Amino acid sequence: MLLTSETRNGFAVIKLSGKLVFDESLFSIRPKVRQLLDSGIKAIVFDLSGVPHADSSGCGELIGAYTTIRTAHGRIVFVGLTPRFQQLWERINLAGIFDIFATLQEAENFLATSPPKE
Repeated sequence: MLLTSETRNGFAVIKLSGKLVFDESLFSIRPKVRQLLDSGIKAIVFDLSGVPHADSSGCGELIGAYTTIRTAHGRIVFVGLTPRFQQLWERINLAGIFDIFATLQEAENFLATSPPKE
């Protein structure tokens, strides 16, 4: 898995590429999230368009990132889920918990116009 990030319009975009499975690279997600939160970023978009597959460890790390961000009173959204990834999240009931969008533009619009969840 490869992780890249950029900051734009007051939020960060973390782009993940490759399989989101149990290996050493998977454990770079939460430290990156903490770094962004510590720098003052309060909204993070995870772009998963480059992730063809995730296992339970990959889903667990994203749930951990979600919890870290929400605990810090931040906002988190996901974009670009592949059909396989979307189906997995629907099957394990994450699709109803997470804010998921097809495009980065939709996520940006949501973050700009919607109040944070309590």
